[in-house]
Amino acid sequence: GCKVEGIDSKGLFINMEGQTRHEEGNSILISTGRRPRVAGFGLENLGLDLSKGRIETSETMETAVKGVYAAGDVNGKSMLAHTAYREAEVAIENIAGGNEIMCYDAIPSVVYTNPEAAWIGLQEEELQKLNTAYEAVKVPMMLSGRYAAEGGSPRGVMKLFREKGTGRLLGAHALGNGSSEFIFGAALIMGNGLTVDQASKTVFPHPTVGEVMREGLQLFGEED
Repeated sequence: GCKVEGIDSKGLFINMEGQTRHEEGNSILISTGRRPRVAGFGLENLGLDLSKGRIETSETMETAVKGVYAAGDVNGKSMLAHTAYREAEVAIENIAGGNEIMCYDAIPSVVYTNPEAAWIGLQEEELQKLNTAYEAVKVPMMLSGRYAAEGGSPRGVMKLFREKGTGRLLGAHALGNGSSEFIFGAALIMGNGLTVDQASKTVFPHPTVGEVMREGLQLFGEED
């Protein structure tokens, strides 16, 4: 419900509910989203279809034009820096004759607010919409001794989803400072096809905030 109407040397002019006020500050962070930038480079001369405003790529990062690969925001799939990094690795490996596949199911996302939020995989609403048989556990961040010792504020929570039958981790969502530093653990589990039971046997260093993930994994118990 807030819109920036202007910027001057001292700060921002902000409109909230029809009223404009001036907010002063030393720095301005502009974060207005992103979109693929594919115009003005002559890409159409390669025969690429840019009608959708992006470059279509396969799981090997190859475009519709054989021998032409694309990585990063230009394909519009997961416009995050760490995604682009992995896409580039896949593209280069395949250009060099390898056989790498890009997996978008295990890409973590983070919102660097206070508290931090980090997640990967499917949300509960998506699982329900897909009629997926799953189990969920909810773990307070205070189960981490370090989190508690460092103030435990704000109180935070982690939620994990496991697919019934296969035991696969389908999603992990954490709200609490430090979550950006351990969400990669869920990416490692999901990206390598480990079951929750297998992952729960991993030894986590103590005391760390990331131990909350191990606590959550072990709460599931063994898959039948």
